[in-house]
Amino acid sequence: MTTTRQIKVLTAPLLARNPDLVDAGKNILWLTPIDHVGRLILIDRTSHPDSFVVSWHIVQFFMPETTSWFSLGRCGDRIARSKHFLGGSSWCWADPTIYQDFVVRVEADILPLFRSLDTTRKSLEFQRGDPQRNGFLDHYWHLGACIALGEIEKAQALFSPLRGYRVGGRPAENPAEQRVFERLRALDQPLHSGDRAALCALLGQWEAENLVGSPLEPYWLRNAFPPDGVG
Repeated sequence: MTTTRQIKVLTAPLLARNPDLVDAGKNILWLTPIDHVGRLILIDRTSHPDSFVVSWHIVQFFMPETTSWFSLGRCGDRIARSKHFLGGSSWCWADPTIYQDFVVRVEADILPLFRSLDTTRKSLEFQRGDPQRNGFLDHYWHLGACIALGEIEKAQALFSPLRGYRVGGRPAENPAEQRVFERLRALDQPLHSGDRAALCALLGQWEAENLVGSPLEPYWLRNAFPPDGVG
């Protein structure tokens, strides 16, 4: 079984070489500083005790459906071993070559991407334009993206079909879903009136609900959402 100690040994060289990466717990490394978007690397257990998987993810903390600081978001992929090693996307603790290869793959494939997405707008546009992964972006994601980018007319059109089903419809099945429904209800009036300041305040409130008191709070920039759209 993959242990926290094993993961710390694996990640220590990468963290030493890249001071903008931090380990905030839950087997996740985060690129800092953190604005409205989290860029993270997850080292995860598998059903086999000697193997693990590594993946990268991008999460927006202000989305209606993001209800936790350790959400993985709707964009990401596996990080595979170098092609001259066996295993593909499965990493084996018994293989001594994994330690150097982990650093090589993350520094070659993931950190350049993460560092290029250094604004919220770049992150959102990357996800919108990624044909391999944009199929995972749901209605809620596109709604939050439009509000953050200042695309209010598009947001109003996206919200319209939700008004009856989510805002005034059936109750939620669990607390996390209930929080999403409450957030959608809060959007109803300011979207109807086009109140950009109120919409930006809601995005900031939801982001704070996810990050205040979390292990990520020390790395969070707490920037406000501009009414004309994020940069």
